[in-house]
Amino acid sequence: MKFKLIIQIGISIALLMPLGAQATPITNIAISGTGSYSIYELPVGQTTGILTIQPPTLSAVKDVLMFSTRVGNVQLGTPVLPNAQTNMTVTFTGGSQAIFSNLLKTDWTDNSFALVHNYITAAGNSVLMTLTQSQLDDATNHFLNIAVLPGIYAWQLASDPSIAAINLVNGHIIVGQDGLFNPVNYLNTLFAGTGAPPAPSGSQASEVVKVIYDGSTQYLYSFSATSTGYSTADKVSYTGRYTAETIPEPATLLLLGIGFIGLTYMRNHKKRDVSKV
Repeated sequence: MKFKLIIQIGISIALLMPLGAQATPITNIAISGTGSYSIYELPVGQTTGILTIQPPTLSAVKDVLMFSTRVGNVQLGTPVLPNAQTNMTVTFTGGSQAIFSNLLKTDWTDNSFALVHNYITAAGNSVLMTLTQSQLDDATNHFLNIAVLPGIYAWQLASDPSIAAINLVNGHIIVGQDGLFNPVNYLNTLFAGTGAPPAPSGSQASEVVKVIYDGSTQYLYSFSATSTGYSTADKVSYTGRYTAETIPEPATLLLLGIGFIGLTYMRNHKKRDVSKV
């Protein structure tokens, strides 16, 4: 009986998530914090071409993410200011809010380096590479402590997300990030010092965005991109779109499952009553 209940909870969640899927509109966006932000846009009316950097104004942020009158992205933070955080607060219809931020080093090192380990492990899995504990420790040290460019460490390169789209659907925050469509060189920095072979051509990896929503803090990233159809003048940056979404808290999932089980029980109970008539 318990085994069936667990299966039913899983099925109920899978069935409930697509029901009534509709994006909740954004009603306001605000920027705060000590960090900077940058805006990259296409000319009005264009969906492909060369992005140009624009003055960092709240109006321009809203044009890209709220009104969708311009195609582009908003980059939170910058690797050259690793200790400054930029917070973008997005308000949705109904009053719910989500805060999007670039990452500080403490985000990577908190909870016994949990985020570093999860990110590098997931990157390895994306190219069918399983790291030993020793390799993971070496990769973590390189990621955090060994410069890959003058004064720049790998964790800084992964900490300034470029947000191109935000949606709230069925209680999930869904974020589209612009990044490199072919970031093999970046991936190889994640495995530096491990003795691992180079990442295969076509491997992909996004930066990480910190999202605070519904009392939960989550870090979103992806290892699968689609072509954006645009780039900056170097023909490399922002060529790939990565999409990731928040995961509901376990308590929320349980309530969804129990609610669906209750509806299923009531429906089946009524069917049995009818069959007796």
